[in-house]
Amino acid sequence: MDHIAIISSSVREGRLSHRAALFLQNYITRRYNVTAEILDLRAYDFPLFTERFMFQKEPSGKLLDFTGRFTRADGIWIVTPVYNASFPAALKNVIDLYYKEWMRKPVAVTTVTSGMVPGIATLQEVQSLLLKLGAIVTPVMHTVIEVGKEYDEQGVPTRKENAEALAKPTLDEFIALGDLITGKKTLLLPEK
Repeated sequence: MDHIAIISSSVREGRLSHRAALFLQNYITRRYNVTAEILDLRAYDFPLFTERFMFQKEPSGKLLDFTGRFTRADGIWIVTPVYNASFPAALKNVIDLYYKEWMRKPVAVTTVTSGMVPGIATLQEVQSLLLKLGAIVTPVMHTVIEVGKEYDEQGVPTRKENAEALAKPTLDEFIALGDLITGKKTLLLPEK
């Protein structure tokens, strides 16, 4: 893998899950010789799509930008909060926008909660949906609880070793799957 796109899926005011996306962007690029960018759904501010991308007659510039970044990425990492035991409508809107673009795309999922209960059911719901679309989904779970205590607003973890230990198994599996699919060998960087 050469490039990873991280979808930060919360569009709410005061969102906390974006902190985990910022952390992952930094951690991924420190651990592996890859680039990572965040596709922030709040910044894109998409309308509710009434048709898939391939059938849109005049896609907007920001949709073309997002789609280009999405399709160029060797893998997609989704960071989603748990909303009412599920995931945000903004994320479902974007997932449903694509079909063939998900085929054989390596994907990892992180769920984030502000409380003590991990978002395992939400993570499995997103994984199941993406598998049905043909994505190659990392089975290793990454959940973050008490996200407001775990990361500051810039995504810096309050307990760095713990945050990295929780993310490492998912990241390593994601990279391995991505390398299998892309035929590339991603280099592990020396620890700093």
